[in-house]
Amino acid sequence: MNDAIELVTKYLPPWLPILLAIHFSVLGLVAYLILLERKVASYAQDRLGPNRVGFDFGLPFLSWLKGLKGLGQPLADGLKFILKEDYRAKNVDKILFTIAPIIMIVVIIVSVAIVPFGGIKQSKGTVAIDNATNMADSKAVEAAAANELPWGARLVSVSEPYSRPAVLAADGAIVKPQKTVVDAVYHWDFQIARLDVGVLFVLGILSLAVYGIVIGGWASNNKYSFLGGLRATAGMISYEVPLGIAALTIVLMFGTLDLTEIVDKQCFMWGGIIPAWNVFVQPLAFIIFLVCIHAEANRAPFDLAECEAELVGGYHTEYSSMRFAMFFLAEYAGMVTTAAICVALFFGGWHLPFVDKIWPQFAGGVSPAVPSLTESLIVCVVRTGIVFGKTVLILFVFMWVRWSLPRFRFDQLMNLSWRGMIPVSLVMLMATAFGVWWWGGDGRAHMRIGGKMALFLLGINVACLGIIMFGSRLIPAGPDINRKLKVANSRFAHTPLPASVN
Repeated sequence: MNDAIELVTKYLPPWLPILLAIHFSVLGLVAYLILLERKVASYAQDRLGPNRVGFDFGLPFLSWLKGLKGLGQPLADGLKFILKEDYRAKNVDKILFTIAPIIMIVVIIVSVAIVPFGGIKQSKGTVAIDNATNMADSKAVEAAAANELPWGARLVSVSEPYSRPAVLAADGAIVKPQKTVVDAVYHWDFQIARLDVGVLFVLGILSLAVYGIVIGGWASNNKYSFLGGLRATAGMISYEVPLGIAALTIVLMFGTLDLTEIVDKQCFMWGGIIPAWNVFVQPLAFIIFLVCIHAEANRAPFDLAECEAELVGGYHTEYSSMRFAMFFLAEYAGMVTTAAICVALFFGGWHLPFVDKIWPQFAGGVSPAVPSLTESLIVCVVRTGIVFGKTVLILFVFMWVRWSLPRFRFDQLMNLSWRGMIPVSLVMLMATAFGVWWWGGDGRAHMRIGGKMALFLLGINVACLGIIMFGSRLIPAGPDINRKLKVANSRFAHTPLPASVN
């Protein structure tokens, strides 16, 4: 048993457990998001939705698992995709046809790596170091201590080395210790990978998803698929600009690209009442970010790349079986990732107001400047549940919008980005830069946003909104295309009135 444990700790990377936990949690959430989507659709259309499939699999001795309000529907859908014929049309590019959905799903899975879920668990302990290590070399001591830490832990600091006392053996001989001891502080991150450039990383990785769509549309040898790929490319490139600028306004406020630090700086209350979340400081940036992640995920009303009325199914028209399922799952997994990033940037991540009043340990307590640090594993697990709960609420907004708003025309889609959201986001970025310069360090203790600075930035948002609404009246209208025209001698030129009845 000890040999097996030693083999695991020696050859498997320390981030593997958290990677597997988050990966399978996201995939499970994706499966039931599809069920939630169908339930929201049925509610909007006054239907019941899936309500019959359980986990009985038609077996009599599992009849008690029958029904369950349709909770077995995701499993039934998965089996359907697996058992369907893996059809591939003639004259397709076989290699690219297969690679396209793989690119989509891999890009989305990789992007989950930097999402901060549950903070950081801090532990303290003693680490024994072989006396062969040069104790005068601090780097050598830290390297030796890091090798002796529990599997998966990250060394933060070590104390000065000290020796254990000599012991008296049974034969009366004095036995000197073979190792020197240091006190170590180490962390377990509830995050697959913590990067100093986390925001930049996730924006760059998600932008690669367009390659899967373009390659899939091209390789299908279908004009509708090709047009869907072109539309998706134009849409994703257009909306990545305001998406990045909206995220940059938050980065500018805190001076860091690390998502964990951004969450930490939101984990307090203004006046003990209002959560210091960025959604209350930068509401315009939040609205822009929310609209852009809809467009990035090709969700309605931005689903021009796959609209059935024009393109049959768009870039995945020729796909079936698990190839189509990978496109399908990538769309929902992308929604999960972008919603989690939105929670981290604008809704305080794992922070929940007033919980620390009931449960003081929830606020961390290790360091006032770093609320994510806690010595309780239970706190980290509860924080992870809070992040997932907030993420599901954002995902509900995705579904609510889909069944509430009609689809845009393509020219409207482009105009909204280039003539609307990009100028607005640039104005917000410059206004935020002015606000940060004006307040300097006086309004940001530990790089947090103080109450006065928050009111100032909120006032800038309101002022920008007023300027934009007034300025939009002065901007010349776009080209006169796709507008209703009068046709001479047409019976549709006017609506005839009903003949009077005598």
